[in-house]
Amino acid sequence: MDIGALVLAGGRNTRMNGRNKAFLFYENKTFIQNIIDVLSEFKNVYISVDNKKKYSNLNYKLIEDEYKEIGPIGAIYSYLKKIQEDYVFVTACDMPKLNKEFVEFLVNEITEDDMCVVVKDSKDRLYPLGGIYSKKIMPIVKMMIDNKDYKLGNLIKNVNGRIIPLSDMGFDREVLMNVNSLDEYQRLKKH
Repeated sequence: MDIGALVLAGGRNTRMNGRNKAFLFYENKTFIQNIIDVLSEFKNVYISVDNKKKYSNLNYKLIEDEYKEIGPIGAIYSYLKKIQEDYVFVTACDMPKLNKEFVEFLVNEITEDDMCVVVKDSKDRLYPLGGIYSKKIMPIVKMMIDNKDYKLGNLIKNVNGRIIPLSDMGFDREVLMNVNSLDEYQRLKKH
């Protein structure tokens, strides 16, 4: 099965006072480098960006969002439209605790019948980022964008995505923790 990896790095970073989360440091590497290292088993790793100029120092394949400021659904659409792989593992650059074991587990779970595979925690909270999506969902993604429905949770419902409980995988939800504010970043650095 042909699976690429997509790292979302094009957010506005408003809760970070404009600091670009991709370039924050955790364990002596930038967030984005930590994520790219986790994804090293993929033949192709792409970075979804709002503006290629801001990320020109990265030596990776950059995909500029076709639809600006609509969140992850726009990045997924831009990727699916431009890339040849049948599936994509999608993560955000601000998920510093993501690990290879989690990614490998999901890659081994996906089947050709799956439109997407995502996880949920013990409180039934969905984690659309840190999931795998099929290229077959592209028409549904486009329809949702045209209808101004940008919620990935709705996308998962619309494609009848498979949802795996994190507890069944043996992972804690910390593996999918994302850092959205300066306070969360300070807490991460302390631990």
